[in-house]
Parts: sequence; C-alpha cells; structure tokens
Amino acid sequence: MVRDGIVAALDVGTTKVCCFIAELNESGQLRVTGIGHHASAGVKAGSIVDMETAETSIRAAVHAAEKMAGITIRQVVASISGGRPASNAIERKLSIGNSAISDDDMRRLFNDIRLLQLEPHRVLVHVIPTAYGIDGSNGIRDPRGLHGMTLGVNLHLVTIDESAARNLDTGISRCHLDLSELVISPYASGLACLVEDEMNLGATVIDMGGGMTTIAVFYDGSAVFTDSIPFGGANVTNDIARG
Repeated sequence: MVRDGIVAALDVGTTKVCCFIAELNESGQLRVTGIGHHASAGVKAGSIVDMETAETSIRAAVHAAEKMAGITIRQVVASISGGRPASNAIERKLSIGNSAISDDDMRRLFNDIRLLQLEPHRVLVHVIPTAYGIDGSNGIRDPRGLHGMTLGVNLHLVTIDESAARNLDTGISRCHLDLSELVISPYASGLACLVEDEMNLGATVIDMGGGMTTIAVFYDGSAVFTDSIPFGGANVTNDIARG
C-alpha cells in the first residue's frame, strides 16, 4: 500500500472527512506530513447518499492534506463505517504431506478464499486469520517452518453491502484518486489504539462517530468480531438539545 514511499489514508465520516498523508523514512517508520479535514456532506450513517456534495467534501479534505504535504497523491486507503459490516467465521484445512510448512503452503491455504459464495450483494473486505492448527493441535500463531500432515486455519471474514463499497469507490474516483484498499473503521481503530497485551488478553474497541457507532472485538492477537449500529454522537447531541 506504500507507493513511492507515500501512503494516504482517507476517512469519509458522517460529520467530517479526514485525510492523512505520510512518508516512509529510511528506518521503515511512517511520518505524517499532511493533514486535511472538512465538514462532511452527503453522507448518512457512514454511507454516501449524495454523490455531488460528498465529492466536494472529499476534494476539500484531500486538497488541504496535499497542500500541507506539498505533494499530489494518486491513491488512498479508505476506511468505511457504513455498509452494515458483518462477521463470519470459517475453518479451512490443507493437506501438506508431512513436510515443513512453507510460504507456498500458506498461499495455497488462502488462494481461493475470495471465491467463496457470499450472501447476495455483499463484498469481502477482510480475511483475518485468528488461529492456526497442525494435525489437530491448535493455538499456533505462525505455522511456517513447523512439520505436520494437515494445516488448518480459523478465519474471520468481514463483509459489507456492495452498494456502500461501490458508492465510496465512485466518490473517491470522481476526485481523480484510486482506492487501493478498503478497511473497516473499527478494525483500523483497534490496530491504532490497542497495544499487543490488550489484543492478546482481549479487548473491545468502540468507535463512536457522528452517525455510526462501530465495534471490534480483539482476542489472542486478532480481530474476531465486528459490528455497527446506525447511531452516533449526533444522536446524543440531539437528545441533549431536545431535553
């Protein structure tokens, strides 16, 4: 996702649009060089409902970040909170013939995941391995280099509505940008906020936005569940104002 040492992240929310631009330095660390944000319009409950006004908001946030960083970006990694994210758990097994597990075996294990039959009008966003097993022995973090006859993996699949994903892609492309990767917002929040101990012991991240509240449950170092409800900070503000 890092192209020419530059990576850009875009968050199109119900109340604001944020864009961050970072550079990869020689030590492999990202340094933020540009930040832009703009009041969001045309977005409801985390999904685009008015393409024209949403495009204007995205353009303004991206332009502000580009101006601060002094560069022009071509692609972005975007987070999404709408689209009714749903979690599914599946298990897959692969015969490896009593040899050391290699990177090729790992690729074979995941090769046809995206060909799985999903619910109608749903798209697959994340395939997250939560645990590996070898010959019935579970709880393995990284099976590469270990020997066994059968390699298994428990997977956490995250899907969203196809229309929400396509609308976000269209809104970004209308700003002359390519969508390089889509990320569920509570998953991104967990990766940003939690430390390794919290992920291992178990933690629930609640990301309360303006129009959506999303959650991600982490356990044993991986995200094992995600969900959302179409209520956020704006609802709290309205309730207080009415009261």
